[in-house]
Amino acid sequence: MVSVIVPSRNEKYLYKTIQDLMAKAKGSIQIIAVLDGYWPNIEEIINGPKVIYLHFSKTRGMRNAINSAVAIAQGDYILKCDAHCMFDEGYDVKLQADCEDNWIVIPRRYALDPEKWERTEVSGGLYVPVPRPSWRHLGRKE
Repeated sequence: MVSVIVPSRNEKYLYKTIQDLMAKAKGSIQIIAVLDGYWPNIEEIINGPKVIYLHFSKTRGMRNAINSAVAIAQGDYILKCDAHCMFDEGYDVKLQADCEDNWIVIPRRYALDPEKWERTEVSGGLYVPVPRPSWRHLGRKE
């Protein structure tokens, strides 16, 4: 299972992000949305067994929000994302297939038009595993 951590502080697109995570997952997921110092409108709360809201009445900051969510996460894999993101179909199974033990993976990123909820141009790089493998297999010097 993939536990998706979404720290949020007055995020306008949290609802859309959670909807997208749920709609495009192909395997078992758990979404932990951290509401750091606020509550969204009641119509923007998604009830269901896959979504957990962790609420702090006073702002604690992103690092604390992430650590608090990871502490209750039940997945074998952790995905941290912002609260204004859109995902690829099957992002969860792709993440699991591409990871090895103790890797940190930074996925390819694109610009998002949040009003239209569609991808625009490329704005990021490739997967970057940590710990970093030897660059020799890519023909690069260390």
